[in-house]
Amino acid sequence: MKKIVLLDCLAKLHHTSIPNLRLLPDVKWAALGDLYRMESKEHYSLKEWNEAVSYLLGCEVHFKDYGEIEKSLKPFSLEVK
Repeated sequence: MKKIVLLDCLAKLHHTSIPNLRLLPDVKWAALGDLYRMESKEHYSLKEWNEAVSYLLGCEVHFKDYGEIEKSLKPFSLEVK
């Protein structure tokens, strides 16, 4: 797997490996919520966002703009108790 900086940052934040971001459901949902809450989404290219979210979800994702990222990831911001 080529290096995706966005995933690397998430792995460090969650003190885990990049594969665990995808394989451990609790970590995956938390990471997707972190992506939703991330400020300055423009710090990463749309290509990197597409690759990172596609990797986490296990399906192809294509964002046309940064607003679409926010809309798509909003459900992951909700906490279930």
